[in-house]
Amino acid sequence: MESGGPQDFLIQMIPTLILGVIYAWTVFVIARKRRINPWGWTIASLVPILGLIVAGVFYLMSFLAVLDRLNALEGRAGADQSVT
Repeated sequence: MESGGPQDFLIQMIPTLILGVIYAWTVFVIARKRRINPWGWTIASLVPILGLIVAGVFYLMSFLAVLDRLNALEGRAGADQSVT
């Protein structure tokens, strides 16, 4: 068997590149809705291997932002009930 050349390496990287593009698109859409810099996060998430980590951090930050908003709503609902 002959050892793989550059073409084999590229073929092996196709799944990672496809996942990276999907993550980058998702990061772009969420960042635009959150009104933070979508291009910076998108470009950072397109870097192979590192992009998966950047996308994970971004998703965690988005999840924590949702939890903060839910806590704020819960606190506001509790304050409304105590007034009545």
